[in-house]
Amino acid sequence: MVAILVVEDDAIVAHDLARLIRRTGHTVDIAHSGEDALRKAEARPPDLAVVDIVLHGQLNGTETATVLKEKHAVPIIYATAHDDVAMSDRVKATRPFGYLQKPFKEAEVYSAIEIALYLHGTEHELRQRAEQLEELLEEKSAQLRGEERLAAIRETAALLGHDLRNPLQVLINLTYTAKKAFNAIPSPFTNDENKRKALDFCAAAEKQILYLDKIVTNVQDYARETHPNKRIILVYELISDALSRVSVPDNITIRIHIDRDAERLHGDPLPLSRVFANLIQNAVQAMPRGGQVTIAAVKMAHELAISVADEGAGISKKDLKSIFRPLKTDKAQGMGFGLAVCDKIVKEHGGCVEVDSAVGEGSTFTVLLPVDADEQDE
Repeated sequence: MVAILVVEDDAIVAHDLARLIRRTGHTVDIAHSGEDALRKAEARPPDLAVVDIVLHGQLNGTETATVLKEKHAVPIIYATAHDDVAMSDRVKATRPFGYLQKPFKEAEVYSAIEIALYLHGTEHELRQRAEQLEELLEEKSAQLRGEERLAAIRETAALLGHDLRNPLQVLINLTYTAKKAFNAIPSPFTNDENKRKALDFCAAAEKQILYLDKIVTNVQDYARETHPNKRIILVYELISDALSRVSVPDNITIRIHIDRDAERLHGDPLPLSRVFANLIQNAVQAMPRGGQVTIAAVKMAHELAISVADEGAGISKKDLKSIFRPLKTDKAQGMGFGLAVCDKIVKEHGGCVEVDSAVGEGSTFTVLLPVDADEQDE
């Protein structure tokens, strides 16, 4: 049952048409002017409107039909006593779903309504399908653009890493040679103060060179396709090795909790150590005023979850969507490859990295790694 609005200024004709429509099993409301029809449609849009082309009042039939269709998406059937009027260009421009000739016949009324409802339903379904296809096309296009972007980044990263590795190695050797010269006996400097300053300069330069070397390593690791060399790893040793790679300030407390059934995992220790070193370093950097980093490992049904939680500023929902993309970073230093590499390494292990963060409260990065069947049996 559908709701049909009859728009007819002749009361006798309107009630006669309404009577025939009710026989088809549908409900009917009557409007005697275009203005009345629009008020009724505003209160409750009908499923179909039968509109007299020649309406008296401020709005004629085609004007009323145009508003009903554009504002409320109501399909239109025109009622007319004149064949030539029904075929005019102005009427056809409103794209009606049918015509009813006065005086009305029950069979024609029933047929016109059913055809109009069917055509309108088909048109609506086609429009929905078109919108779905358009959304799918846009999604696939965005995916292709993303894949092309990642391919270009990987190609650039490989070239960049190759071109920077050699000069970085030269700088490391030069710094080592300079330190060796400054520590020589007798000293080439006139006093110990100059020697101390020179050594401090070398230490600062060495620190920056190692930082650049880390960036180049991240870039190369992201560009390189690798396959993990898995073996059984003790989780505590993995976390300890990761911590040895991180400089933790005195105002940061590290808390480690590993469940008994989460003491071992199956993976490649070197890249996984780099993953957790990166996550711990990020947690430390998120708390410049100090705080606690909590590292926890728990075993779930088919996964081992190792989380690194901080008490820092947190990450906004907008930024969370792109934190694993390369070249996306809000840090003053770095190229944004750190988390991208972490995500890549964990995915190569068959796992994933999840993030839970609240602005002003902190962030928790959880690495989920699959538990092999033989590990579950142990």
